[in-house]
Amino acid sequence: MTEQKSLERIAQDKDRSRRIRLVATDMDGSFLDGSGRVSERNARAVKGLLQAGIKFAVCTGRSFREAKGPLLEAGICCDMIAMNGAAVLDGSGGVKREYVLAREKLGEILDAVEPWKDRLIVQMVTGEGEYILAEETLFRHFFSTRIFPERERSPEEEEALFQAYRRVDREEFLKKDRKCFKAVTLSEDTQLIKDIKGPLTAVGGVCVAASFPTNWEVTHEKASKGAGLKAYIEESGLKLWEVMAFGDGDNDRTMLSLPLGWSVAMGNGGEYLKEAAQVITGANTEDGFAQAVEVLLAGRK
Repeated sequence: MTEQKSLERIAQDKDRSRRIRLVATDMDGSFLDGSGRVSERNARAVKGLLQAGIKFAVCTGRSFREAKGPLLEAGICCDMIAMNGAAVLDGSGGVKREYVLAREKLGEILDAVEPWKDRLIVQMVTGEGEYILAEETLFRHFFSTRIFPERERSPEEEEALFQAYRRVDREEFLKKDRKCFKAVTLSEDTQLIKDIKGPLTAVGGVCVAASFPTNWEVTHEKASKGAGLKAYIEESGLKLWEVMAFGDGDNDRTMLSLPLGWSVAMGNGGEYLKEAAQVITGANTEDGFAQAVEVLLAGRK
């Protein structure tokens, strides 16, 4: 970390810190720890923000269903810019704004990855829940090792997690005009993921971003974390310079590239993202979110 981008920068610029009225954060790799939970220190940091009169929101690639679990477990109820900006929801799941992928566009996305369909998992995030287009063994292995937090579960509990994802084929999924917010391509083969970026981008009229090296998240062209956060800020009657935001992944760059009060990259984030941020904090496994918030709150006194 360069001295220029250390947390000391927040501590030194107290006037800038005193102007912050909203803190928004990515979840995976930023606000959540390595087990997919909100740490006690991060939960205390959110409580400190609220006590200081600063609003808190999450800006995540997750759907509302996927995001609400760890938040509620930590006693947090907040607004959510979900699915990379495809929807803005309040704490109870009420939709404030949304951008959906048309059925024809979904067909184009599936056409783009057709050559790799036997090696790829495609997850469609809809208003009715998540649908999976993939070979069953491939799906179960990837989700049990990559998606579900590492914790002890009974066979019944694990099966319940899998059953929340409906398995369908292409024809069955496209038969009905569902409200689809995001299509996610998943594979442990990171070279395969690199290979399909070009075909996905060539679809046109979509935003293609990644939260991990193992996926691409495809949303409506107007749906990105940056666009979603900017619209949310304006709708809340705030200015960009009154906002502090956190992120770690490729899909967070549009958010941290905004002229915010403070843009903070996690220590575990990529170098490309760190270049866009004003400040670099600790890793998510070191409560980097809380580290920066604690400095922010101390500087407001």
